[in-house]
This record gives sequence, structure tokens and C-alpha cells, in this order.
Amino acid sequence: MPDTSSPTLPENGQAILLLRHCELVPNPEHRFVGQRDVELSSYGEAHMTRLAEEIAEALEKTPPKAFFCSDLRRGIACADILRRAFRPRGGTMPVIADPGFREISLGAWEGLAKEEVEKRFPGALAERGKDFANYAPAGGESLAMLQRRALMAILRARMHTPEGLFVVVGHCAFNRTILADYLALPLECAMSIPQPYGAMSLLWGR
Repeated sequence: MPDTSSPTLPENGQAILLLRHCELVPNPEHRFVGQRDVELSSYGEAHMTRLAEEIAEALEKTPPKAFFCSDLRRGIACADILRRAFRPRGGTMPVIADPGFREISLGAWEGLAKEEVEKRFPGALAERGKDFANYAPAGGESLAMLQRRALMAILRARMHTPEGLFVVVGHCAFNRTILADYLALPLECAMSIPQPYGAMSLLWGR
């Protein structure tokens, strides 16, 4: 089971600390973000800084071997804040930015509000609601496509770091598909897994 409380590393083996990036700049019209390269808000940066200090303190004796993130600015920013938190404790671990860790692609929907999607693609939102796991917006990904990509990205990280702990700074839907696989849940249940900004899960034993 994932541990979403304080990060405590198992005695041996491989472990993943899976985080969601912190708050983004305001989006009052609730436009679909997807893979748009949106920055952290000032609050998000401060939140990530506090979280990084807590993680670095908790893992001082067993620091992570590497930080993985997407190549989007919000992921890189959070991973870099984490790395800086470990530097005073002698940490020299790398930040590895990989497009495979990106958020779900929403294709032609990205940057649009729901009303605009409905106007440009009549009935598309309803169709997605009927089969959330397998429906892909025009030019985008379904949850099933995202999960395949996400698991391949995690596999690359595992191969890079075969022992010890590594950190993945992920995204909302990305993390949910990883957790659904870890918990052996149907993909249709993935979107019910809580993933607030700064959510943290410690995964091991698989």
C-alpha cells in the first residue's frame, strides 16, 4: 500500500517517492492544462520549498539517489527545489527531466474551457464521460495511453536506480495511473485517487 504520510525508507530494496508538483499560477476560467508548460505560482514555490525541507530532514540518513521529473517547467522547478534542499546535507543527486513523465496530453482541448470544448467538439465531453479510461481527445491521450507511457517512464527510472530510493515529481493524472497500477485498481477508478498539490506517496515492494 502507498504511504501518504511522512516519507520513511524501507530497510532495503528499491523505493519510489512519488510527488505531485505544487500549485500552478491561477487558472480562473478552469482551462484544460494537460501538457501546457504552466509555471508554479509563488505560493506553489513556497509550498514546495517547505515540503522539500521536510523531506530532506526525514531522509537525511537515506537520501534519494536521483530526482526524476517531466521536462515541463513545473516539474523541473519542484525537482530542483528538492535537490537544493539536500545540498546542505551533502547531496549531489541529479535531476533527470524526461518527457515520459509529462502530464496527460489533452490535445486540441488544451487551453480551452469546458464551454469552448463543447462548442468546438459537440458531445466530446459526454463521450469521454462514458469511457474515461479509453477516450482520447483529438490529438491527445486516453488514460490507458497515459498509463502505458507512465509505466515505461517508471521502468526507465528503476533501471537507472536499481537500489535505494528515487523521487518522481509527477502530475495529477500521471500519478493516478501509477497508483492505480500499484494498487491493482481498474483504470476507471484512477481519477478517484486523491492527488492534491504536493501529494506524496511512498511505493515499495514491487
